[in-house]
Amino acid sequence: MNRATLIKLTRVLGMMGSEHAGERASAALAAHRLVAALGLTWWELLDHRETAGGKVEVRRVHEYGVDQHAAAEARMRQLRMTCASLTQENKALKRRIANMVEQARKASLDNDT
Repeated sequence: MNRATLIKLTRVLGMMGSEHAGERASAALAAHRLVAALGLTWWELLDHRETAGGKVEVRRVHEYGVDQHAAAEARMRQLRMTCASLTQENKALKRRIANMVEQARKASLDNDT
């Protein structure tokens, strides 16, 4: 089964959790038709014994259709933006502290004279 068909089947099976009986029935029928169109039975689709010895990649349902590389790059961009924002905030706070120290120094000099 190719990736596009697997994604489609996963989405159709996800609709089986609907609160509406009609949607569940439609999803079940759509899934059955999709498997039948592949010339497979559910048993053949789910039985992985014939591929013994091959590397099995376990993925969660929410991972299907996700480009891990693009997701990692998006996260890196987000972290860079956060870092830049925190750097600017840090500089502003340092300036504020320097101004407060300068004002306190001037006030203490004025009090001494």
